[in-house]
Amino acid sequence: MRRHARKLHGLACGFGRRADADDVVQTLYARWWRRMRIEPGWSPPESAAELFVSVRRVVLDVIAKEKREQARQPHADEPLHGGFEESPEDSLQSFERMQWILTRLPAPLAEALMASLTAGRRNDAAVALELGMTTATFTTRLFKARRAAEELASYYELLPIEQANLMAELSYGSKTRAQLAHESGMLLEELTSLWRQAVEALEKSRREVAS
Repeated sequence: MRRHARKLHGLACGFGRRADADDVVQTLYARWWRRMRIEPGWSPPESAAELFVSVRRVVLDVIAKEKREQARQPHADEPLHGGFEESPEDSLQSFERMQWILTRLPAPLAEALMASLTAGRRNDAAVALELGMTTATFTTRLFKARRAAEELASYYELLPIEQANLMAELSYGSKTRAQLAHESGMLLEELTSLWRQAVEALEKSRREVAS
């Protein structure tokens, strides 16, 4: 279980909890030990996505505790926990956005991005070795992952969630428009109209940024 310590610590730091990353990891370990005692057949998660979700749960609990403490001291001049890179609200938003992005990236790109987020001070060669691939392969995947993550982030931030999900699936999923329309109970024409609205909204936003 301790072999995940560096990755878990990197996740906590990567999402705005650098000041209390050690506490986050220790809390997570305590929860895992408690569950293993209660459920002898249970074992801690191994995949990058599962580790991400595990850290997320602990951090959300920390954020909720901070908000309760802040509510009890509404006139405090300084934040109760100085040194955090983000407010509780910003931390929560970062987690939700990153989780949305990771679940929509192709698995190889999600793995590369997660490895980069949790790498700490390790260089690309060390991370590639840990993943069992060449440095060139890792850097190529990471470049693609970052570009894809930026595009997905624009969907998440600029579009209603229904349109964002559609654009993500069409851009990085394996299903056709016809398949998506069938699964969602929509006519193909309705789904195409929804896609066009999303494209127009994205293009409008990009024109505004460029002007």
